Amino acid sequence: MLHQYLTSPPTLTAREQEILEYIAQGLSTKEVAQHIGIAPRTVDRHVENTRLKLRAKNRTHMVACAVVAGLLQVDEHFEESTASSKVVTLNDDPI
Repeated sequence: MLHQYLTSPPTLTAREQEILEYIAQGLSTKEVAQHIGIAPRTVDRHVENTRLKLRAKNRTHMVACAVVAGLLQVDEHFEESTASSKVVTLNDDPI
């Protein structure tokens, strides 16, 4: 199923992309809503639209599909305490 994006990734709106990046950081619906100044129900609607566009089963799968589709970047950062951690980036800044 992850190979479905080889031809062309789905097109997300700017707001869907923004919310996807916050979800990838681990923010809850309420936290995203407060951060960008919209209602939690609106965040949920954007998440659902994004999930459907990516054909994902849930939020976690949505983030994984977004990485495979090239909509999110994953950088590897190695530190003593987190030798194998991977960090999702927002605008090339580690989260």
